[in-house]
Amino acid sequence: MNETNNSAASNVATTTAEIPVSEGGINPASSSSSVDLPLPISWLIGGFVLIVVLFIAKKKGLLDRIRFFFLQTREELAKCSWPTRDELKGSTWMVLAAVFMLGFFTFMADLLLGDMFIQRFLLEYLAKGGATI
Repeated sequence: MNETNNSAASNVATTTAEIPVSEGGINPASSSSSVDLPLPISWLIGGFVLIVVLFIAKKKGLLDRIRFFFLQTREELAKCSWPTRDELKGSTWMVLAAVFMLGFFTFMADLLLGDMFIQRFLLEYLAKGGATI
């Protein structure tokens, strides 16, 4: 079933090529002369290095220290007082309002100091020859 919106393509016949499967279900087109390993050698070497590093860390007690750190962190986070949903919404609106006011103040300061003071006053003063460099 070949459905297209292009009228020129409707006259073209589509064919599919079937690749014969040899005995045993192996596709001769995909077979290669080299032997495929389940994992690349670099992965095996990396895994071996990782196991050695973890073994050394376990012997020196580093893994126990890391485990103890995460247990203490979980315990301290359980002691925290977390805000309710309404408190979080109110705090979010306060932060957004503060950011908007700070942005407006920065825009106005830049407009007044940059446009009016520097461009109009200083550049006109320098253009009239008020100061020599």
